[in-house]
Amino acid sequence: MTYIDSLKLLNVLFKASKLASKIVKDPKALKILSTIERGNNALLDVNLKDLITYAYINKVLSLLLIKESRHKLLRSLRHKLLHQRSNFLNHLKHIIDVLDTCQVNYVIFKTLRPVPETPVDIDVLVESKDDARYAMMHLKKRFHVEVWSEDRYSIGIRIPEFNEYIDFYVKPHVADLVYMDSEVLIKNKMYLFVNEVSIEVLVPVPKPELEFCSILAHSIIKEGLITLNDVVSLIAYELLSSKDELTQWLSKLSLKIAYREFINKLEGTFPIRINYMTIFKVLISLLRKRYAASSLPHFALSLSKRLDRIIKRYKRLTYVRGLER
Repeated sequence: MTYIDSLKLLNVLFKASKLASKIVKDPKALKILSTIERGNNALLDVNLKDLITYAYINKVLSLLLIKESRHKLLRSLRHKLLHQRSNFLNHLKHIIDVLDTCQVNYVIFKTLRPVPETPVDIDVLVESKDDARYAMMHLKKRFHVEVWSEDRYSIGIRIPEFNEYIDFYVKPHVADLVYMDSEVLIKNKMYLFVNEVSIEVLVPVPKPELEFCSILAHSIIKEGLITLNDVVSLIAYELLSSKDELTQWLSKLSLKIAYREFINKLEGTFPIRINYMTIFKVLISLLRKRYAASSLPHFALSLSKRLDRIIKRYKRLTYVRGLER
């Protein structure tokens, strides 16, 4: 069994943060990355409220507060984040326990990034809708499960007692347009041994090269935003990857243009919004892949409605989880 533990991931995170400081230009991003390297003393000469808001919308608040601080506000905020993280990992452990018993082939993707933040939901990739429903049936034996959405390629559920949302994906998509090959994500599997806040759980995840591609596509195509979290996460996965394999996968998945555009945008202020022309260029390249091209007719069936949804998504400033969830 190939696996990586969360301690190694944390060590890589610090290296990634240092490397990120050499390529980004945003002064607030550089302040956060400097804090990781120098400790919380680097925060003494800044507007804390402003920097905390910036870290929050860039999904790196836990990175900013990874070390204990003497400052009352920072100490209180760090306690909240650790409590939230503990609850999330405990819920994830319960869900993994159920998924492992129902013998469904799956991976958790885009959920456990190197930055130890608490994600909005748990993304589970399975091979078919039947597998998703079978897994849901097993979850219903242990928890109350609410189905809150279903579309062609996914089913979204909520477990009220945890207040956790789980998205079962058959194919990664936005508005019925498939942007990643689900088969390669599931077949190229490894395990992440999470050992945080007194919780231990072994989680099936895509290999670093595929997780890199997944986060890149999610950022550029689905969310249309680049957060500082995206930058640090991609550098961390690049450090964990075979360079040759990563290059090959970017080519096989038609994401070379997406990667080039990602790099070209890093001189901006985070979160960096991706313009429609960039997304169009990336999608044109992607439509050479059968899984993307075959989903295009479904996207086109109700184009105006789907475009409206996409435009609303791209108007968002960020996508984060509330501190009180």
